[in-house]
Amino acid sequence: MLAGEKDDSPRIVRAIEATPNGVLTIPRGTYNIATPIVISNNCSLELNKNAILKAVAPMDFVLTIYDRKRPKGDCGSFMHGGTIDGNGMASCLNIKNFYYHYTLSDLILLNGKGCGLRVDKGCEIVCNNLYAKCTMSGLAGNTAYLINGGDSHYTDCHAIDYTIGFDIQSGGSNRLTRCHVWGGLLPPLKPGEPCEMLKDSVNFRIGKAGSSTILRDCYADTGVIGYEIHGAETRLLGCSYFSNTKYKLDNITIIKHTDGRLLVSEGSFVKSAEHMTIYDGCGTVEWRNMFYWGWKDEDNCPGALKFNQQGAKNQPFLNLAE
Repeated sequence: MLAGEKDDSPRIVRAIEATPNGVLTIPRGTYNIATPIVISNNCSLELNKNAILKAVAPMDFVLTIYDRKRPKGDCGSFMHGGTIDGNGMASCLNIKNFYYHYTLSDLILLNGKGCGLRVDKGCEIVCNNLYAKCTMSGLAGNTAYLINGGDSHYTDCHAIDYTIGFDIQSGGSNRLTRCHVWGGLLPPLKPGEPCEMLKDSVNFRIGKAGSSTILRDCYADTGVIGYEIHGAETRLLGCSYFSNTKYKLDNITIIKHTDGRLLVSEGSFVKSAEHMTIYDGCGTVEWRNMFYWGWKDEDNCPGALKFNQQGAKNQPFLNLAE
């Protein structure tokens, strides 16, 4: 640090400014961030797995990245490794105007006040092995991954104790694969209430402007709403829902569907609470080869595999808007 500097923000900014279109390596250690860090020169970040950028003052985001036009032959900027800790004072990471292969991987997004990761505008971001988690109280209502951008892939990403796991507000043709959202570790703020992050919780939300979204092998785990679907041409393929009975969640809706065509195929839904609704909606929905555990015959689970002497039979296409 230079004379008069009381936190690590200025020296990190100087290092970024000295590394345009290059790779900045940040060693292990905790770096106190009192003013936002902004990258707008295509500097990539390689953080040691034990490097932590930690907010120590209120701000919108600890780190904001503007993905600018790159030099010819540049294969794409990236951020790998480490932890961004909002510390209940800030959201963690904002990526703006990304185009053509920006990569995030092996990153922890901790205690984001508003969100863990927010993506705004652009296309073709690749996110792999992101881990968003809250460990402190008082952050209810936040979102782990808030997405406004399209043509992107989110693979093996987790959200633990954010009120909303994935919120794809806008952007077409996003793909989520093996993403897992769950909550319940943070206790209630008041006795008798549900666990703090389970109140009004939504595991996966697809907004009206989030068209042609595909979720493959995603796991909605312990949320009031598992999959909230408003966008057109949404597909839930091999997706599951389960609610951990330890957290005593009830009045659960696995799929809330308000608009557009929806395909639900090859998934598994477990009944683990007294009051659970498989589907609440008015859109157009098709069910294929669904598996259910804990439901009774009279529950008439849509698209369930039913076996008789002739083999498997599936329910036909359903248009619940009619």
